[in-house]
Amino acid sequence: MIRVIHLALLLLIATTAQSHNYILASDGDTVECVDRNKQLAFKNYLLRNHKIQETPSDYPIMKKVQKKSILPTSEAQISTAKCEIGTVPIRQKGAISNHQRTPKTSTNSTFTPQHEYAEASVYAPPKLYGTRATINLWNPLVEDSAAELSISQIWLSSGDYDTHDLNTIEVGWQVCPGLYNDSKTRFFIYCTSDGYNITGGYNLEEPGFIQISNNIVLGGSITPISSFGGSQYEMTILVWKDRKSGNWWLSVGTNSTIIGYWPREIFTSLADHAVAVDWGGEIVNSQRFGRHTKTEMGSGHSPEEGFGKASYFRNIETVDCNNTFQSSQVIHPHTEITNYNISVFRTDDWGTSFFYGGSGSSHTHSGVAPLIGYWPAEIFTSLAEHAETIEWGGEIVNSQSFCRHTKTQMGSGHFPDEGFENSGYFCNLEVVYDNNSNNSIQSI
Repeated sequence: MIRVIHLALLLLIATTAQSHNYILASDGDTVECVDRNKQLAFKNYLLRNHKIQETPSDYPIMKKVQKKSILPTSEAQISTAKCEIGTVPIRQKGAISNHQRTPKTSTNSTFTPQHEYAEASVYAPPKLYGTRATINLWNPLVEDSAAELSISQIWLSSGDYDTHDLNTIEVGWQVCPGLYNDSKTRFFIYCTSDGYNITGGYNLEEPGFIQISNNIVLGGSITPISSFGGSQYEMTILVWKDRKSGNWWLSVGTNSTIIGYWPREIFTSLADHAVAVDWGGEIVNSQRFGRHTKTEMGSGHSPEEGFGKASYFRNIETVDCNNTFQSSQVIHPHTEITNYNISVFRTDDWGTSFFYGGSGSSHTHSGVAPLIGYWPAEIFTSLAEHAETIEWGGEIVNSQSFCRHTKTQMGSGHFPDEGFENSGYFCNLEVVYDNNSNNSIQSI
């Protein structure tokens, strides 16, 4: 009886495995090989009459061949899986992560994690029909694995966030523990057609992108990764609009390996062309009370450190209405916070490029404060050497008499148990110790 049960169990496992067709990808992740006609995109009602486009009708035209990089770089590889022709590898779902780009003019008074950027942009006119760029690959630190992430990517967009018709196509690499349950550097895609309101999702987890490749794993890890002062690895990403079908195609690598496309039908404002293309880094800062996250952008080093130390985008190009690559002669760099920066430059072999990124906040200090002045040592006696006590808190003067207490408030005038935004607070309490004649800042 035991042998019969054991045999039946083995048959059940084998049948289940065969029906679901689970295999291991090159990075060790489990993927399911799914009939490409049954991938999640076709659950989108906008694609109910869509017929798969097997290949692009054409590719963007190069006016001249790119020069080989003088600096030593190598091409990294995205995880692959050996699915049969006619099927696509779909990585098992991870946790939910908030990717939404918060509007830069948000006035929301309640606390939400902040999205911070160091990026460069071009804007229409002329109309934009695609972009190509080569991105340096790193594995930045993400401090809060549940709420934070670090991204380096390309954005193509059209529409307006405030009117909920912002359309975006986003491609690049990310470290996002909340989505993948690890800290690997992974290739990703994302899109929305309503300003992240209802639509939007990573990779193949939401209906939208149609994958054609039977081996590249969306959400798969990328290897090798660059090392500080050592070998530099990169990947080339191309997104362009097919002039006949109107679909937005995606390819990767110097040989333009096709992955798939975003159907024209899923977009509104992006159905015809993009009005902006952005390249650069993004992080989420979930820290509160004035402390900035330690989450790194790019390599975690500043642009001024240059090749081999700072992360970069190079050979940045856009695609014009004639389906021709145009070198982006003028791009507009911008950052929102001094923790991350960007430095644009141009060379013969790298074309229009930039270094970007930063380390976020150090553990011991959240920023460099401007100097105000000092108390001379000569004016003190017992404090000339050191302090014996340090206190933090509030003080009021009560001038009332006859048992009546003043109405003078301390702090916000509310009790501590009313919490953040209601009661006053001190945060980031630190003291300075003399450690062998070297000042050392330590948290309390």
